[in-house]
Amino acid sequence: MTATYKDEAEIHEVVRKFEECAYGLTEFTHARHITVASFYLCTSPPETALVRMREGLQHFITHHGRQGYHETITRFWMELLENFLGQCPRKTPTLTKVNCALERYASKETLFEYYSHERVMSDIAKTTWIEPDLQPMSERHFPS
Repeated sequence: MTATYKDEAEIHEVVRKFEECAYGLTEFTHARHITVASFYLCTSPPETALVRMREGLQHFITHHGRQGYHETITRFWMELLENFLGQCPRKTPTLTKVNCALERYASKETLFEYYSHERVMSDIAKTTWIEPDLQPMSERHFPS
């Protein structure tokens, strides 16, 4: 069972702590990635949300003295979540959308339903978007 948020204030707190780099590297879990990405997608146009997530992750990684930003993985999750969240009725509260996304995408292994390990872990995939090789994304929201 996936943990869910009781109110939107809890989501805002996760986003704030991410943006302020208040989480340690291991504390910024897959669930928190999904939370921030979903929140950005619920509150911004898709292309703006992608930029916010990309820049936020790059800042977070740099803040912790690391390298390792991965463009394809970031964009994959943003597109997958945009497709999923876009299926919710327009007036669905952000709290409900984020909790549904967390439940649906609790496993980060979803990535490997679309990409072979070799393709997604390639050097080119780390720096630029590459299309999935196992199955296509259902809809395109971001220019290729």
